[in-house]
Amino acid sequence: MTKTLLGSLREQIVDESEPLAGLLRKCLLLGAETGSESLRQWARYELSGYDDDAEVPSYRVLPSPPITVSSISGNTWATGQTFNRLQLPVEAQKGVPESFTLRQPIEELESLAGGSSISFSSTGLAYAQTIWNGQLGPFQQIMSMSYSLPGSVLTGVLGQIRTQLVDVVADLTADTPLTELPRKQAVDAAVGQHIGTQYNTTIQTASGPTAIGSKAKANVEGLSVEDAIRLLDAAQSAAKGVGDDENRSALIAAVEELRVATQQETPSTGDVVKKAGKLNAIAERIGVPAVSAAVSGAVETITTLALSGAFG
Repeated sequence: MTKTLLGSLREQIVDESEPLAGLLRKCLLLGAETGSESLRQWARYELSGYDDDAEVPSYRVLPSPPITVSSISGNTWATGQTFNRLQLPVEAQKGVPESFTLRQPIEELESLAGGSSISFSSTGLAYAQTIWNGQLGPFQQIMSMSYSLPGSVLTGVLGQIRTQLVDVVADLTADTPLTELPRKQAVDAAVGQHIGTQYNTTIQTASGPTAIGSKAKANVEGLSVEDAIRLLDAAQSAAKGVGDDENRSALIAAVEELRVATQQETPSTGDVVKKAGKLNAIAERIGVPAVSAAVSGAVETITTLALSGAFG
């Protein structure tokens, strides 16, 4: 089963005719077999849709779509006028967010992507329409407002999901024979690096088990950003003991990238988690116990802090 699962995933992910839903269901199985709740939950969210309180990967967050407006001025009707949010009255802009999140299941996105364009409204647009009408003169009125999203945009999102899946599977099979299961840590590292998020898992800290993830309330008692930096220092020191020059350089560079990401004035949680996943993946590839232990401690602490909002 393991050989068939890994082998079919590796073969099918590059076949554009293979439905994404089927590939993601295989990821559900792979996550279960390896013990990686991170991979399993990501695949489950993609298949079932993201809850309102779930962390959504960046590839599902789009700039606010164009707005199609129909209006009347005196005896003149105007339909199909296109505006962006910044062209609306300032107060009306409050009903139109700067970004738009796609939370639908992947099969619904595939169905919508088949159309040339998608039109839809929202309570925010209804608010914007009311505000705008309140500022117009006599015999002028906005009759309707709706978002207009080209189907090609959704096709692009689906392409990104397939690319993320290719990257994850490529990492999992690069150093693992298809007859063996990749280690849970390697799977979590691949998901963290390429998807940029980590879901509902548990790590061990000085104060005991700590749940982390989009639906978990992380307990960061006893942990601080300063602790994370000290652990990165330890990881960097351990990296100096790696005999292979190429691996040592890659590991030190990944440590420094993560350090820079955590010390930004307004760090991005997704960027921090991605860079932590990259560092973890490199350490897994090197396979030196002392390095793996040092990196694991730093990555787990930083991931916990990031998902708890410590970095902004």
